[in-house]
Formats: sequence, C-alpha cells, structure tokens
Amino acid sequence: MRALVASAVLGALAPVAASAQEQAPAPEQQRPTKAVPSLPKAPKLDGDLKDFPGTLTFKPPASLDASASFTARAAWRKDILYVGVEATDDQLQAGDVLTLTLFFPEAGATASGHVFRFAFDGKRASPPESGTSEFAQKLVDAGVKRKDNNLALEVAIPARALPRIPAVEPLVLDLCLTYEDVDGAGAKPAPVTNCQGGSMVGDALKLPDDFRKGLKLKPPEGVVALEGQPDGWLGYGVLHYPLWVEADAALTPGLLKALVAPNAVSAEKVGVNVPETLSLPDGRPLLAVLTGENPYTTGGKCDGDKELRLALYLVKGKTAQRVLEWPAATCALGRATNVVLDEEGALSIGYSNGPTINFAWSGDHFERTELGKR
Repeated sequence: MRALVASAVLGALAPVAASAQEQAPAPEQQRPTKAVPSLPKAPKLDGDLKDFPGTLTFKPPASLDASASFTARAAWRKDILYVGVEATDDQLQAGDVLTLTLFFPEAGATASGHVFRFAFDGKRASPPESGTSEFAQKLVDAGVKRKDNNLALEVAIPARALPRIPAVEPLVLDLCLTYEDVDGAGAKPAPVTNCQGGSMVGDALKLPDDFRKGLKLKPPEGVVALEGQPDGWLGYGVLHYPLWVEADAALTPGLLKALVAPNAVSAEKVGVNVPETLSLPDGRPLLAVLTGENPYTTGGKCDGDKELRLALYLVKGKTAQRVLEWPAATCALGRATNVVLDEEGALSIGYSNGPTINFAWSGDHFERTELGKR
C-alpha cells in the first residue's frame, strides 16, 4: 500500500518538476571568441607585413557588389595591440578611408569604443562624434605602404590608447574595420566591413589575462573597468564615475582633478564651503573634488535639475580611492556650509537649508549615520 502511495505522489510531482525545468531560464551562452596571439618581437611599422605573422586573420563577409576588400590580422606584445590590414581596391583614392573601431563589451554599461582612421597617406583624425581623445589618437602609430591598387597598413595601439577595458572580466574585444570605398568624385562611399551592429561577424577576439597583468595595476575590489589617461589610469565602478586612480607621479589636488574630473568646479566660485584637503585621524590625506552644475543662479533661484557633487579620495602616494560621493549643493539641502572631520573619524556636512548629514569612517570608506541629523 505504501509503495502505491509513494508511486502516486511521485507521479503527481513529476509534471510539476517537468514544468519547473521548462520555466527555468536557460544558462547564458558564452560568446565564441578567438584568442589574440602574442608576437615574439614587435613588427616594424612600415606597411610590410612580412614580420607580422598571420596567425589570426579575419575579413569581411563576401559581397558580389563590393569593388574593394581586405584581410586583417591581430596580435599583441607587451602592452601593445597590433593590427595589420591588406586592402585591395579597383580605384584607390584619397577619399578611401579605413576606420578601426575598438570596443570591449565586458567593460561596463557606460563604456564606449575608440575610433581611429587611416588612408594611403597615414593617420587621419577621428570623427569628433566618436569621443576618441586627442591623447589616444596621438599614441597610435601606423605604417602604410601603397602599391598600385593595394594598400597595406600596420597599426600599433598602446594599452593607454585603448578604450575602457574590463578590470576582472575576460578581455573580449570587438575589432571592427570599415573600408569606405569612394569610386568617383561625389560618390557615396560603399562601406566594406567585418562587423554588423557594432559587433564582429562570427567570433569576437579575446586578449589574454597576461596582457592586463602586464599593465601592473592593482585596483581595489569594486573596480570593473580600467581606462588609460595622459597622466595615469582610472578605475571605474558600475556607474560612470572613477572609483580609483593610479597616477604616474605623486598625487596632488591639481593632478587628481585633472585625472578624475578635468571640468572640476571651484568651491569658492560656486559658494560652497568645502576644504580642498582633510586628514583622517591617522594622518592619511583626503582630497576633495567638486563636479556638476551649480543649481543656484545669480538671482537666487534654484534649478532642481542641477546639483553639485562632492567626492573625497583617500590618497596614498600615486594612488587614490574614492571613499565618499555626496551632494555638495541641491535645492533641497542647500549649499554645503561646513565640512568637518573630527579626531575620531566622524564626518559631518552642514547645509544652508538646515540639515547636517553625518558619516562614520568604516576602515576604507565613509558610511552615513543618523546620529546628529537635524
């Protein structure tokens, strides 16, 4: 009898289990990738690809309408990504441009790509709308060789010229090449590309962890992406704001602002009382950075869509870590009128509309407390 009951129960549960399995989300499939190989020595950037092994090659999908095509290869050595391209065109002209776009999709939701452009006379300026900095463009080196209707190109892209890269996740890379083929004066360029919708057709590329380790950066937990700057490196969290900095020289207030917020706001000019530096009880320095837009106009009115933000960075030599990010001026709070850090590590920020917000030092950042709030 018990066996019959057990069989009945199992029979009743079987459809439920099957239904649960049907409803369970399918595991996310990993995007197929091809490993970018390393080079035994750096190729000479002269447009001659004989010293650039074609271990990894890719090309655009075949098209009967295209009058141009290319074959590309990629490799790395030390902290440089190398790209080689051999293009053929029935009419190679000055208006024919090769655009190289690099993007790391695992670098976070706010990450974007870098765009570099080349032609038979060498580098061309990146489109302003691409957001590729002049600093990154200047770092990129290229060698070009033209012979009849063939164009050979070798490009060296140092790590600091790359777009934002993942700090922990795999270095999956979309390397997109687009050849804009102009066959006549005033003709619209016919693009030939190996990408579709910003992603490579087929497998993406993947740089090894050794490429990232070679940068010798040690960001703290919470940093999801790294980005090169003229004077150092920035580490970003999930949101679009630097959590961590490693500079090429000892950090000063001016250098920190240049790295994390080139458009930093002067406390004096916007009427907030925020000191440039503070000290923890153990003597370690904190540097303040103000960003945003002043909500208060000259007429005394307040714009609720604008605010000023205060970030405090704990500095140690060439590195700095953000330990607080908080409003410095809003229509609700008013302007920050006093910022005090006492000998026990308690931080208080008073505002012109009355509130005082309090924070306690928790070892590596400030946490808000309700104690003393008015």
